[in-house]
Amino acid sequence: MTRTESRRGGRSGAFTLIELLVVVAIIALLISILLPSLARAREQSKASVCKSNLHQLGLAVTYYTQDTRERLPYIRGATNGGLNAPFYQYHQLFDFWPYLKDLKIFLCPSARGENSVKTYEQNPNPYASYYTVFKSDDRFLRAYREGWWPGIDPSAFPGDKIDALYTEYWFNDWSSGASANGQRIPQISGGVLDKIPLPQYAVVMCDAIWETLEPRHSGANQFVFLDAHVEKLPRLRYYDTRRASSTYTPKDYDAFGNRPFYAWGLTREGFDALP
Repeated sequence: MTRTESRRGGRSGAFTLIELLVVVAIIALLISILLPSLARAREQSKASVCKSNLHQLGLAVTYYTQDTRERLPYIRGATNGGLNAPFYQYHQLFDFWPYLKDLKIFLCPSARGENSVKTYEQNPNPYASYYTVFKSDDRFLRAYREGWWPGIDPSAFPGDKIDALYTEYWFNDWSSGASANGQRIPQISGGVLDKIPLPQYAVVMCDAIWETLEPRHSGANQFVFLDAHVEKLPRLRYYDTRRASSTYTPKDYDAFGNRPFYAWGLTREGFDALP
């Protein structure tokens, strides 16, 4: 049998063009099916990291109060225009570092664009809180002198902020000036733990920039409560801007009628802190 006859009598080992196109089409179809699932899995993974971060921060609050005779951390404000805002939210870095020793815990992996403090700090709103450490802050200067944050050289960062030192989480700054409907309300920032009647409802920290229209986790943000448990809540549940009426009840009340979310758990009777 000649070589030419052998080729004619048997099938060649090469793929035909049609077979290759079919394989490519099948692969493209599988990719189109799998990509959304992979994206959801990636987002769920980021949400899990954020939940773990907030749980550890919630535990750090507990450890802090044990060392301060039940006194909760205090987030200082700048007293702008008669208000206590803007608040120095980055002070939580100083308060919780002794219990965590890890900067990554302060960073939400889903923080980006509108819902990131890096964008929000450019906001011209004079009451917007500060999330990035100021070089001139007394707490930073004292900590730096004491070697509290090894490896950070302030001169390596231009401007008045140290971009490597920031938090993507918001500490509840409901402080001593807090009141609603004429009644004094227990405070979170600098308050005494046993004065808060419902710690399981009281929010201590959450994803920063909670008022944004773009929550970080598929339409939701995550919250850690004073008992250190974490919940992921849709925007309407924690920030419903619609007024109460005979036909509508806002969805951001706790079980005792307290709202907004940063006042949850502070009274058993309930109050409405919004106009």
